[in-house]
Amino acid sequence: MPPDLELEVFRGLSLNIIQGGRRIGFIDAWEDDDVEKGVWVEYVYVLEKFRNSGFGSEAMRRAIARWGRMGYERVSLDDIHWEKPEDFWGELGFAGGGKRSALVIRDAPWL
Repeated sequence: MPPDLELEVFRGLSLNIIQGGRRIGFIDAWEDDDVEKGVWVEYVYVLEKFRNSGFGSEAMRRAIARWGRMGYERVSLDDIHWEKPEDFWGELGFAGGGKRSALVIRDAPWL
């Protein structure tokens, strides 16, 4: 687990990724209008020098757990345009094809 990783709310369900008191990225998310009790993740960004270090994965695990505690049940995203390691979303438990990948929070393999 990356040391000193924190999430800080910056708007609604969107979160800054903080490491050692410095913002190193963010998760842009909001309520999913198409799914009851759902969160839509629009974008996940981590500064280049912090990529492939586990910060993005750990931040997403913590964000998903946080949203679950808030009463949300499903997280969805469109991952076809993002630069990411080969199975970044699959390792977090997301599945699906085409435009939408999704994760039922209670089924997250790491919770």
